[in-house]
Amino acid sequence: MARHRSSEREQYWREVIRDQAASGLTISAFCRERGVSAASFFDWRRKLDAGGGEEVAADKFMSIELPPLTTQACLEVALPNGLRVLVPPRFDTEALRELLDVLGVRAC
Repeated sequence: MARHRSSEREQYWREVIRDQAASGLTISAFCRERGVSAASFFDWRRKLDAGGGEEVAADKFMSIELPPLTTQACLEVALPNGLRVLVPPRFDTEALRELLDVLGVRAC
């Protein structure tokens, strides 16, 4: 039975924390308005974050879109002056020669 009460309390604080974030109010102002202790608010927020609180922790991640992966590898040319040039799988040999010339490297 204690587990059930603990689960209800946890759900209550999840909602309070979510409501505060959506309110636009400072935590102090929100807690005063709701009549809850700011110390309890911070304590529960810490517990839920540390305990893997799904709903609270989910707000910390952003979805990003990555470019499609390619299975073709680039060539890496290490130059005597320490520079490295990455050459894609399909490249223009004349453009590479011109680039090496600009960099002051004599092409073979």
